[in-house]
Amino acid sequence: MRRALLSDERAGVTLVAAALMAVMLLVGVVLHDVAAIYGTRGRAQTAADAAAKAAGLELTPYFGVGSDPHGAAREYAARNGAELLECTCGAGGRYVWVTVRVSMGAHLLLVGGRRAKVTATARCYLDPAPGATESSTTSTLSI
Repeated sequence: MRRALLSDERAGVTLVAAALMAVMLLVGVVLHDVAAIYGTRGRAQTAADAAAKAAGLELTPYFGVGSDPHGAAREYAARNGAELLECTCGAGGRYVWVTVRVSMGAHLLLVGGRRAKVTATARCYLDPAPGATESSTTSTLSI
């Protein structure tokens, strides 16, 4: 009787299917978290870019009045769903560094449902020639 139970392979497919379902569920949870992080990272970088450009344009004599680059950066960061952490103008108003933070809209499933905060930094270099600006961006994630 015991030898008959060990040689019976009919339930083997059920065990493999159950194991594959568990693996697919885990892959789905990981993909959810990765997609949420990358989406939030994109939102943070967009907000940082917009805030840096707004602050830079505020400092140019052609477009802005030069009175409040921090206010312009704060306004454009808020319009893009971010919080302005830092706005630094240097070299006599020739460059602007802006750092913003965005909280995730979705909970991360792998770290116990916590929300991550993503920070992004953008800089805007100003050229005294009309219409010439250059920008560069970076971003970081903190959970």
